Amino acid sequence: MIQETTITAPNPYLSPPRQPGGYARRWRGLPREIGYIALSAVLVVVLSVAATVFFSGWQGAGDSLGSLLFLAVVVFTGLWLARWFGTFEVVRLRWASDRPIRPVDWTPNTAWGRSDKWLVRTLSVVANPHYWLYLLYALVVFPVVAGFTSFVTVAALAVPALFVLVGVLLLSGIMPATAYSFVEVVGGGAFGLGSLAVGVVLLATVVLLLPYVLHGFVVMHQAIAAAMLGGFRSDQLEVELADREISRTAALSAEGTALRRLERDIHDGPQQRLVRLQMDLAAASRAVDSDPVKSKGLIEEARLQSQEALEELRALSRGFAPPLLLDRGLVAALESLVDRAVIPTTMLNRVPAHVVIPSDIERNAYFIASELVTNIGKHAEASSADIVVRTRQAPDGVGTLLELVVTDDGRGGAGLRDGHGLAGVQERLVGLGGFLDISSPAGGPTIVTVSIPMASDLGSSVGSPADTAPTAPLAPTAPTAPLGPGAF
Repeated sequence: MIQETTITAPNPYLSPPRQPGGYARRWRGLPREIGYIALSAVLVVVLSVAATVFFSGWQGAGDSLGSLLFLAVVVFTGLWLARWFGTFEVVRLRWASDRPIRPVDWTPNTAWGRSDKWLVRTLSVVANPHYWLYLLYALVVFPVVAGFTSFVTVAALAVPALFVLVGVLLLSGIMPATAYSFVEVVGGGAFGLGSLAVGVVLLATVVLLLPYVLHGFVVMHQAIAAAMLGGFRSDQLEVELADREISRTAALSAEGTALRRLERDIHDGPQQRLVRLQMDLAAASRAVDSDPVKSKGLIEEARLQSQEALEELRALSRGFAPPLLLDRGLVAALESLVDRAVIPTTMLNRVPAHVVIPSDIERNAYFIASELVTNIGKHAEASSADIVVRTRQAPDGVGTLLELVVTDDGRGGAGLRDGHGLAGVQERLVGLGGFLDISSPAGGPTIVTVSIPMASDLGSSVGSPADTAPTAPLAPTAPTAPLGPGAF
């Protein structure tokens, strides 16, 4: 077994990682941020024109009933237009910023939103709060925020430019010093030189600080949009709860399947040997007086039967929890597993020494690895295999995954088929909330990656949150032997 030091995986999902580059990086992102601010200013003008047209049409509607009908039609249309505008704004922010916004679930949340009649479904948008938030953002929040950022950006560049222009005009004589009394008092040359110096200093300061100012504006836009245009946390929790319920059902099903398989294994193995043992002992008892030699032979056969039954029971007991796993942990148990493998198998441990794996995760990881190694020996026609055990950050950025990567150089063609080993692994993983990835082209190699979520608060068991930094996802190294069975 080889212990390797691994690097920490970044979290690209919830918050952007700190990237190297500092000031230079801000300049590299400046063109996109300028483009975002400039287009925002254009959109403010478009929205202002649309609001002017709306109020003109409302006033021209005439009587109160006509005004109300016109307002209802415009508001309903505005809800759909606001959704499109908000979606476009999310796309723009995704282009300008590396801070993602939680997606919105637009599934109708009312019974009439799921009606068979398209008109009823269309009108149901008035009951969806996301539409109203998008409308509020498009009509009020975005124009105010975008107008403020556009004004500040233009003013920050225009004021220093104005000082420079006045200085140039005075020094060149295009603007006479007598044009303004306060200029005449100071002197045209002195005032122009001072104005030029102040303008150059201000303009240089603005240019130097512009990347940070525009980045701050984009971050402000993103924060407001994330609050109003992003999905609700409650919606995400409902999805997670539904997933947990599915996992719970799958776990119960997997447990029942495991118990039925254990019952079948005991019935077909040790039980038959014990029945034979009982029959041999009964025959030896009857022959002990009349034929001692025969009785002695039967007793010896019974002893061998009991020894073989004990070995089978020991093998079956590993399906509950091997003593080595309980005493020394997952790595030691996997080392013992690869030592007993039918084909030459190696193990690479890339789990940082400070990471504590929960016992239930260790147990399931061991049984999954045992199933995969056993299937390689039975079906893969492989000459060698290897197991890599490692940790990495979960795709949602919360918590840590324990990964098992099993490879072999067999014939390939492995897949999920009912009654085979990989189907059982998949069923177990659903109960654990994990997932399975299989790469098994014809002719091999086969690479099976198993990912099992661990507790997100491992820091409580190892000292501090910093200690729990998971290892980065490793690029699949050329396996010494891929994991291949076509008949897993």
